[in-house]
Amino acid sequence: MSTTVLERLERLPHRNLTVLALRGISTLVPGTWTNITSAEAMIHEVLGSTDPELTRQVRDRADELSRARHEGYARALSLYDAVNRSQKAAGGLRVLANVAGALPLVKRLTLFTPANETLQAADLSLKVAAEMLAFTQVNGLPGDSFGDFGASLTEYTSEARVRMAALVCFDAFLPLGDQALQRLDGLLGRVASHELRQLPAYVGMAPLIPGRGDQAHLSFLRRSVDQWVGWADGFASQLGLTGQRTVRALETTIGPWHGGFEQLAIFLDAFTDTYAHTGVQAVARRLVERAAAEI
Repeated sequence: MSTTVLERLERLPHRNLTVLALRGISTLVPGTWTNITSAEAMIHEVLGSTDPELTRQVRDRADELSRARHEGYARALSLYDAVNRSQKAAGGLRVLANVAGALPLVKRLTLFTPANETLQAADLSLKVAAEMLAFTQVNGLPGDSFGDFGASLTEYTSEARVRMAALVCFDAFLPLGDQALQRLDGLLGRVASHELRQLPAYVGMAPLIPGRGDQAHLSFLRRSVDQWVGWADGFASQLGLTGQRTVRALETTIGPWHGGFEQLAIFLDAFTDTYAHTGVQAVARRLVERAAAEI
């Protein structure tokens, strides 16, 4: 890995549409996310100290771990990157004609149709699977550690918690409706191998998904979702997340939206990197926590 995790963190944008979308959704998950784009700031937050020598030692150890081939930090980032590339490619091809009139920031976009619900569910399941696989890579666990992943969700804070809110709102409620989590298993049961292969993220993730062949991978996706969806349903209920509340939260940061919910989901897919942005931050935090513990 030529670029370390902390260097990736320092390349994240301070303010763009992705950051505005995250700030909007974070208002529904109060007090859990700040846009940290500085390695020093991340180290100081984890340590609770600004001691320069200790900061240097943690940075050096973090960079050493990041470059180690046997560690999973680079592979975790590659999973978030695969999801991000897929999201942008699919979103760009599904932008609706009247989305240009829905948001003042967008002037001219191309006419395409939205994905069907089955493909949308498959895309969501790939993001959940990427989350689980990134968790196992960072923590040095086998790729099929479903129970460990499910238990870890209750401990999500900061950027990880906001990423889950964005996943529920942007990838479930907006395109599939407020009952999306209850419908998800049924939708995934209709996904065929050829539909799975239509999603660019699958191509990038397939080598890291346990099992051989599309059917084995589909089974893995469904088992990952099974671990996630019960937690996600409780999370959404606790915070009162809905499609309507999502739109209102985003309007506080990106401006008035006059289109439909599905249009907004497509717009976010095409023009934001919320999953990769918070993924880099989460991996950086875990790396710094480990480096600090080893100093």
